[in-house]
Amino acid sequence: MRPTIVTAALMAISVLIGSFGIERIFAADQNAAAAQRDRIVVESIMRLADIDVNKDPRLSATVKRYLATLGSDPKQLKIINQLKLTGMGSNLISLATSWGQTTQAVQALDLALEQSVGPEIEKTLTAPDASPLQSGIAKTLGLSKRGDARELLQRVLVGEATNSQVRIDAASGLVESVDGQKFLINLAKSGKLPGEAKLLIGPTLRNSKDESIKTAANELFPAMKTSKAPLPPVTELAKKIGDLGHGKALFDSVATCNQCHMVGDQGKNVGPALTEIGNKLSREAMYVSILDPSAGISHNYEAYTALLEDGNIVTGLLVSETDSLLILKDPKGIERSMNRSDIEEYKKQEKSLMPENLQETMDEQGLVDLIEYLMSLKKSA
Repeated sequence: MRPTIVTAALMAISVLIGSFGIERIFAADQNAAAAQRDRIVVESIMRLADIDVNKDPRLSATVKRYLATLGSDPKQLKIINQLKLTGMGSNLISLATSWGQTTQAVQALDLALEQSVGPEIEKTLTAPDASPLQSGIAKTLGLSKRGDARELLQRVLVGEATNSQVRIDAASGLVESVDGQKFLINLAKSGKLPGEAKLLIGPTLRNSKDESIKTAANELFPAMKTSKAPLPPVTELAKKIGDLGHGKALFDSVATCNQCHMVGDQGKNVGPALTEIGNKLSREAMYVSILDPSAGISHNYEAYTALLEDGNIVTGLLVSETDSLLILKDPKGIERSMNRSDIEEYKKQEKSLMPENLQETMDEQGLVDLIEYLMSLKKSA
């Protein structure tokens, strides 16, 4: 069988590197085919196991030139990771920021931390002047499972110069892990937890899987009442008319619905799409879905939890599983790949990924307004 073009290129590069040295690769004059040559070199060395690109400045430069042509294509993460290409920390931070809170952004920041740019990230996050860059990095760090990412967020949270928004983002990230929850509880006990973070992390801490955290959280972060009186029965709530515009504003802000659900092409694809939810649920059923989200979990949206050997806990929707690999999508929409050999325990959860006590974020009228907006999401005639 005749070798393919890629195979032929690989064979040629292997011969040049093995027999004549790296010099032959760079012998040709720079011309219009330079970019194509860079691509062939990179694709070829990706198939060789014994090449350290960092030892040869020109080979390293070739890889970096090729990466520069990829723009924001996530495939460069595979190249940087496989070739262990150094000096890419700043580039990885920029990519992570441009990708928002996505799986690729988390992978980029994880690679950046491996390249020892933690101090650079910390300096950026603790700058007193707020910026979208700070918030984006802090939120993405909160999605990482790396211990050094969690430690960095801890320092940022208690930093004297850290601005309020970044403190909120740091606390919200830390509350996603048991170790982070313990840190926040201890910080609260010492009176050093920033006040602006308490409302956001309280519900998660009160529902922690760790009983000691849950007990402490109920004392330190008592549930906020939606009104001076308990909510009326669902049958009474369903008779109330809300403000659709205010309901949409709540949906996109404090209720955080758009962090898990799509409406049209807006939001995140974690929970069921809500584009036509007004055609699918009655008003009463809509209230139940918010006030008791675990009462009726939609098919294919059951949550699973994996306990890893390193102590990390990953909870999310099942994306795929094989005999060797498990992939879960967590509540932030990040896909977590885990080797079966690293999992100590794996089981289906009885509770929904949707947060409980969502009504804590608004008063009774706000809840009525939110339902009004959701009921308006119907299929176009």
